[in-house]
Amino acid sequence: MKHSLRKTPSHLHLAYKYGESSDALLGRNFVLEVQGEVLTLSVDLTPNFQTRNKAASTYLDAVSLSQNHHKLRFLQVSDNLVRTRLIRAWEQVERPTLRLVLDLGQHGCFVYVVAPHSLFMGGIQLDVLEVLNDGPAQNARRHECNEEHV
Repeated sequence: MKHSLRKTPSHLHLAYKYGESSDALLGRNFVLEVQGEVLTLSVDLTPNFQTRNKAASTYLDAVSLSQNHHKLRFLQVSDNLVRTRLIRAWEQVERPTLRLVLDLGQHGCFVYVVAPHSLFMGGIQLDVLEVLNDGPAQNARRHECNEEHV
């Protein structure tokens, strides 16, 4: 069963290994799919590539994510609506596992196993536990991404 958590853009904060971070990315179409004990949160990041100014921070951060996806440590979503709806779905599943799918369109689709926790000031942080696909051959598995962007 799929649930739309948010359709409009929301700011994302990403942190990578070795202290690198990114604050300029926008995510949209937050969709949660529940299949048994596995919850899959899909986030569309393609709008970050749709700019004429290739020096814009959103574009540069999106390119950086596509090149350094295997170094991702955590992703923060500061939107309380996403947090509330994700927690509500999380509590309805016994022993849930959460996967995060970052859809960058032509630049790749990256899947992670994550552990969520609420932030004191609002929002939610998703800590990366495992990278499920790490290579160009794996990116061909388009069923992991939102089908509307294929």
